[in-house]
Amino acid sequence: MMPYITDIAALEHVGVAAAWTGKVPAFRVLREKRTLDFRAPITVITGENGVGKSTLLEAIAINAGFDTAGGEHTGKFKPSDNPLQTVAKAHKGKEPMRGYFLRAETHFNVASGYRDEAPGWVNLNHMSHGESVMHIVQNAFVGKGLYLMDEPEAGLSFIRQMAILAELNFLAESGAQIIIVTHSPVLMAIPGAEIWEFSASGELHRGFDFEVTTAFRALRDFFEDPEEIAEYMMDVMMDTKGES
Repeated sequence: MMPYITDIAALEHVGVAAAWTGKVPAFRVLREKRTLDFRAPITVITGENGVGKSTLLEAIAINAGFDTAGGEHTGKFKPSDNPLQTVAKAHKGKEPMRGYFLRAETHFNVASGYRDEAPGWVNLNHMSHGESVMHIVQNAFVGKGLYLMDEPEAGLSFIRQMAILAELNFLAESGAQIIIVTHSPVLMAIPGAEIWEFSASGELHRGFDFEVTTAFRALRDFFEDPEEIAEYMMDVMMDTKGES
């Protein structure tokens, strides 16, 4: 049993949130299976754009008591006004909740506020997006806790992504639970992680090697023959534009 979040379950609800999430592949999977349990200290959620990865992570975050904008777990956020609270319920483990929710789209605004609250911290306004993500991971992701990350690879070089991989592996070995939404094959390669891949057709594949993921296979195919892949994609684009 995972120490902070054991599973996420679908709730029976009729309303606005139920209507629009019913069209989202990840939530269709959740409704069909009723419950998705977390089996490993690190869960990596992947899939094409639009399958609902980030929305599912947000549902987990608000159930765990994180602010929807992200940031540290303070215990002050009340999720009652968030419509996702009516369609999914994340069940908590035995450990007292603490941790951090990192969202790529709001990270910089949230993280910049810490310069006023933590005297030893540098001003994140003087950093690039990628540097500020690294700084948060190295300084706010400390010890046991629940760490949620929505596309942390945004703005990070491959070298920095590998550094994040090492940081997260160390955290998991220290007793943390980590749930990541990512398109990065580098982060999918974290040792011991369980991968969830959602498809646009509403299927979930889980528990397989990262080399089987769509993202890894696409990157591998590109590196094997980048010129051919580039020409193929340009032909597809031209055909699409010609039909429109």
